[in-house]
Amino acid sequence: MMEFEARGPAMAWSRRGLVGGAAATLFAARAMAAGGHEGASVTPAQAMGRLASGNARYVGAHFAHPDVGAARRTALVSGQHPFATILACADSRVDPEVIFDQGLGELFVVRVAGNVVDDVVLGSIEYAVIHLGTPLVMVLGHEHCGAVTAAVEALAGKSNKEDQGSKIGALAGLIAPAVRATPASAPDKVEAAVLLNARNAARMIATASPPIREHVKEGKLTIVSARYGLASGKVTDVLAEKIA
Repeated sequence: MMEFEARGPAMAWSRRGLVGGAAATLFAARAMAAGGHEGASVTPAQAMGRLASGNARYVGAHFAHPDVGAARRTALVSGQHPFATILACADSRVDPEVIFDQGLGELFVVRVAGNVVDDVVLGSIEYAVIHLGTPLVMVLGHEHCGAVTAAVEALAGKSNKEDQGSKIGALAGLIAPAVRATPASAPDKVEAAVLLNARNAARMIATASPPIREHVKEGKLTIVSARYGLASGKVTDVLAEKIA
């Protein structure tokens, strides 16, 4: 299995044991026995471990495909208890339920191009934390993000003429701080901005919402940023936000 390993403010994926069909099945069974569908009963560390194990299954093509049948669908009619909230890009190649091999009701997913944060996105995340009790929020940037690429090009004076008259510029405006803060020495400005943009979004979630801030201070919630590799399928560069 794979799990998150805390190293100060940073979080890294670490391999412990074998990743395979049998291991994935055992993990799923233990999660169910431990009340795996009750977000409020899961600690932030346990939630990160589940995401790590699910991503390991996905990368290794040992899918558990948990809880996608009629019985699970019926059980969720009365309510939901997701164990993690994921803010991800709307890119069709970045599907959190698939990337983390999770079933119905496991993840509260908010998706918007460039995984940016505005009041509507923040309100959605607040709902998941305050009313559903999710102990983990992950902002997931990804390799070759088109929204970040557009922001990089716009700030370089290479805006796409087809975007004129659209609201795409609003997305670029929210991503621009990460692009401007990217070191000129970065070997790949887009990929460096992708990671910094995810970090900025995680920091905004952690600091702009008083209720979320309190949950973090009380140890009920962890907020992390991460990067998804389109080619590898791996989630890497996981970093937890610190609240002063």
